[in-house]
Amino acid sequence: MARAVEGGICIQKGLSLVYVSPTFATIAGTAAETLVGRTWRTLVESGSSEAVARDALTSARTSGRWEGTLTLDLDGARQQAAVTLSTLPGTDDIVLWHVSAGDPEGEGTPGGDARNTQPVPPRVSPTLARTVFDNIDDVVYVIDDDGEFSYWNDQLVETTGYSHEEIRSMHPSEFIPADQHEFVPGLLDAIEDIRDRRVEVDLLTKGGERITHEFSGTTFEDPRTNRVYRCGIARNLTERLERERELARQRDKLATLNRINDLLFETARELIQTGSRAAVETAVCEQFDAVELYDSVWIGERELDGDGLVSRASVGVPDTLACHDWTDAHPVAAAMRTGSVAVASGDREALAEWETATGSGTVASLAAVPLQHGETVYGVLVLTTSRADAFGSQEQAGFEVLGRLIGVVVHAARSRELLFADAVVELEFDFTDSDLPYVDVAEALECQLDLDGYVPSREGWVMYLTVEGAPPETVAAALVEDDWIDRARRISGEGTTGRLEVGVSAPSVLQIVSDAGATMKRASVMPETARFVVETSIDTDVRRLVDRITDDFPAANLLSSRKYDRDITTVGRPGGILDDLTDRQREVLEAAYQAGYFAWPRESTAEEVAESLGLASSTLHAHLRKAERVILSGLLDGS
Repeated sequence: MARAVEGGICIQKGLSLVYVSPTFATIAGTAAETLVGRTWRTLVESGSSEAVARDALTSARTSGRWEGTLTLDLDGARQQAAVTLSTLPGTDDIVLWHVSAGDPEGEGTPGGDARNTQPVPPRVSPTLARTVFDNIDDVVYVIDDDGEFSYWNDQLVETTGYSHEEIRSMHPSEFIPADQHEFVPGLLDAIEDIRDRRVEVDLLTKGGERITHEFSGTTFEDPRTNRVYRCGIARNLTERLERERELARQRDKLATLNRINDLLFETARELIQTGSRAAVETAVCEQFDAVELYDSVWIGERELDGDGLVSRASVGVPDTLACHDWTDAHPVAAAMRTGSVAVASGDREALAEWETATGSGTVASLAAVPLQHGETVYGVLVLTTSRADAFGSQEQAGFEVLGRLIGVVVHAARSRELLFADAVVELEFDFTDSDLPYVDVAEALECQLDLDGYVPSREGWVMYLTVEGAPPETVAAALVEDDWIDRARRISGEGTTGRLEVGVSAPSVLQIVSDAGATMKRASVMPETARFVVETSIDTDVRRLVDRITDDFPAANLLSSRKYDRDITTVGRPGGILDDLTDRQREVLEAAYQAGYFAWPRESTAEEVAESLGLASSTLHAHLRKAERVILSGLLDGS
């Protein structure tokens, strides 16, 4: 039996070895007689004998068989070996040890002094080898010296979609695109001339798909036949390349965001230093044109007598561009209507409309940014680029901030223009059947309330009212009972005449008027009705302003709209004393004046004025002193 079995055999009875075959002795590099009579522990390294006894021998004795790999220590030559332990039927005292032989040709098999030889690796059956290679995620193949497949694993089948039978009849070159044959070792060159290297080429599937793989391999010679083979491994790079592309996209996106942030910063700095609306819009176009991210920049506003848009400033598109009859879904129209940034990327219908209107080339991405202050949209900034998907969420957030910043500057410029305009539009409204608290109080107390002035506060608005026909304290107490009114106090007055300070944070006509860059010129509330007059510049979109007021306050009715020229004495003069104040200094100064802070005796303390504006007393004093210094300097230091 020992001579017939490939490998070495020894028999253990109890704890001792009672038989050792010649082949086993050869593997051990010693005579069989030296092992017979020794304990079985002689065969394994001392540190693992307890584990062998506990696991291998116990399993063999209970189930009849154990297979595995053990580290043998045969006369000092340690080696890994495939070992099978079997027990004879009817006894668990006798154990048969079978150790696989080394190289069948004898090369590398220890002989003579085992301490001077390399250990013999365990033999692996062809079935086990195929199972191992078939479970590898990479494509493994072997090409012979005729250039034909000698071996391939299941991964080649799974990757390409060909069956094993189909691959058997195919040449390896059929799996590589013709334009890449020269890069794959072993396809066209003689195998013995191939240098080991790594290349990235595509693997063709049955459906014609190209999947990029990294090929690496080595050339070897079969010691039995002396034939030369090329063994290769192809690793799918799809996930790695996608990660690399994603990292590259993120780097490009970060670089773009950094450039956009720099652009926004520079644009904001220009806006802060710019006074007029035209200068603001020109500066914006120049800033965007200075970078290479955008192909064109255009700023438009609503035309006075229609729903279309007309050009105000541009780079890369005609100055005469006018947009009419666009659908509500178009980004430009949507931005004007909703007050939110709108983007088109890949929407050929929307992009084609823009290309046709501007006569420009192909546009891949378009962003429309509303120029907005409060709820009023003054115009739209349109950016185009040939980059696909150029406007992500972060870019859009930056553009939204820029649009509101431009809107603030435009609002200030329009307010300034209104302040010094020679011609204005006057809109007169009345409220009938209104649930406004002022009307209810005027009706209940049979009095009249007239608006003397108003200033913005942190919570909303502070209004100054003149009362006729009822005690001011009574009117104030009646007003604060309504949810619309936050606070009301008497500033001055005796009997049925006086002045009130009223704080409002609820939605107000004042907010709509202010957002549009207009002013409330007059307002009066009488029993059962209220009437107010709005003054705005002649280039205001009057229809939109009226719609905003009547949409938010359905009880409001437009009585008249007229354009008129102001008397030159009411216009004031640009560059005057008050014109040198900041907006906040002017608001604080006006609030203090309207509240009677400068009257003698004072009608309101600094603390009361500061509280109405939501400021600390120290902040109020600082604004007042700076405003007073500017005014006195202009009066006393001038010629």
